[in-house]
Amino acid sequence: MKIRANHLTALRIILLPLPYFLLYGGNRAKIVALLAFTILGLTDYLDGLLARRDGSTPLGRLLDPIADKIFIAVTLIPLADLGILPLWIVWPIFFREFLVTELRRFCMASKRQLRVTELAKIKTALQMVGAGLVLITDMFPDKSVLIAFLSGALLATLFLAVGLYWRDGHLSTRMQTALSLLILGLAVGLVLRPSQIIITYALIMLGITLVSGSRYLVVGLPECLRRGLPAAGRLTASLILPLLSIALMPLAPKGMTSLVVLILALEFGGQGLEMWTVQERKIDISWIKIRILVPGALLSLVSGYVLYGFERAVPAFLWVTTGLCICYTVVNVGIYCRAVCRTQGFVRGQGARR
Repeated sequence: MKIRANHLTALRIILLPLPYFLLYGGNRAKIVALLAFTILGLTDYLDGLLARRDGSTPLGRLLDPIADKIFIAVTLIPLADLGILPLWIVWPIFFREFLVTELRRFCMASKRQLRVTELAKIKTALQMVGAGLVLITDMFPDKSVLIAFLSGALLATLFLAVGLYWRDGHLSTRMQTALSLLILGLAVGLVLRPSQIIITYALIMLGITLVSGSRYLVVGLPECLRRGLPAAGRLTASLILPLLSIALMPLAPKGMTSLVVLILALEFGGQGLEMWTVQERKIDISWIKIRILVPGALLSLVSGYVLYGFERAVPAFLWVTTGLCICYTVVNVGIYCRAVCRTQGFVRGQGARR
């Protein structure tokens, strides 16, 4: 069977829980998790190559950004849960991801295409690499492994840059950015202490993440405001459950972080499917989120707090939110599968007539 880009993307999503659980083990387990994350991160590059070779598909265009966002959730949330990264850095990263995706949907509904910027592509790679560097720094506080890794990566990138410059006469923006970030990362690793290195890497990651969303904010937010209160309600509904889940994570009992990751994964998947419904002009069920999901989840939190206090309210909220998100995703996937089957049936019917 010929391996296609969609196979690698689906494999990446399926295998991501493995390194997630390994992060909660000892140093050996974390090393295995780091290797697994590296391999899964490389599949993101490989499926891009395969997509360019064989041509992209609607399913691939749907799955690839979802897989990237789930990857970030599976890496950053455990790092925050373990106290390696502060929550005040992790939370804005996910705020940006959910906000930008929703703003892009508003623009798409108005037939205003917002292409993924070069900085946004760099941002995704930087988040993956940055999480790995943070983990390396935490596991090996003597900095030897970090310095060796960054030095090797910088030398390899320099050799590649020289070859590309010799061939093309110039360096791409992506290559220049990669060299600059590697030099900066190495300088930070040489000068600062491990705790300072982690914060600095995290701030760089956060800064580029936020800056990469500025164009979407400038174009998409006015479009949202132009649509009035219904659009504002939809925007709020898309943000409140995942971001509240992250904010409540420190209050959740031990072991319930996996529910937060699952909620984020389901919400990312839901947003991707909602964008597809807008693009393909299929039935839009986002009203279910506004009228049922969000009120139901918030009701479980408030009622749990009133009756039992936060100690029981937070896990109840996470369980209820997870269940509601699963139901919503199942409905969305059902709509997608039905539309795909109808499209394929139509194409086959047209072929038979010919």
